[in-house]
Amino acid sequence: MKKKYEVRLAERAGKMLLSHTEFITRISTSAARKLLSEFAKAEHKLAENPYVYPYADELDVPGIPGETYRKCFFYGRYKVIFLVDDSCVFIDAVIDCRQENKNLFILM
Repeated sequence: MKKKYEVRLAERAGKMLLSHTEFITRISTSAARKLLSEFAKAEHKLAENPYVYPYADELDVPGIPGETYRKCFFYGRYKVIFLVDDSCVFIDAVIDCRQENKNLFILM
């Protein structure tokens, strides 16, 4: 039997997802629905086994070890930044990969 992980979405990450969804809704409501559907699939996969995803080495944040955060891509251009602690997966950010994210953890 596979170990199941509890997935928790940080308030900040939820706001980021909402912002991406609102932006896409202006262009296409069906695309926005697809974004949310793909995010839900990513959450499900994280609950199954978050360790299959690579480390988010590109973050390179002083004070945070490189092997702390992982990334999971979904819906083509989006990624979830998360960490695993015991039986919980903590989603800290939902990022549009087309945006500059150098200050991602300064704001946390």
